[in-house]
Amino acid sequence: MRSELGKKSVEKWQRDWVHTTKGQNTKEYFPTVADRLKVKINLTNNFTTTVTGHGNIRSYLYRFKILETPLCSCGTEEQTIDHLLYKCERLNKERDSLRSKVMLTDTWPTSKETLIQKHLKTFVKFTKEIALDKLYEVTNPA
Repeated sequence: MRSELGKKSVEKWQRDWVHTTKGQNTKEYFPTVADRLKVKINLTNNFTTTVTGHGNIRSYLYRFKILETPLCSCGTEEQTIDHLLYKCERLNKERDSLRSKVMLTDTWPTSKETLIQKHLKTFVKFTKEIALDKLYEVTNPA
């Protein structure tokens, strides 16, 4: 009886998750509620920021008028999670480690869902290594 109620709750949660317009970034990592519930994750600020897109990144802070520009401190484009994960030159070292592990079994760039499903430990390490507080600062070229 209890597992049947739990199953119905997860099914309802999944229906709500599919139909909400919120959490689009998170949905890319966790498209199904059941799969998310199977994964044990030690949450950190950086992991949560990376998976939600909410936190100490310039595009998010700019959206709430906390910063005057969403431009990344690398100077190439808006600082979004996708930019940090796949492109930012300031994260080349950390990304190279993640990319090399992923490319042992998958192609790069890989999907966010694949990062969670197949490369969680390496992805968590990547999120721990990036200094989001430093990346949100714009450095003025001399």
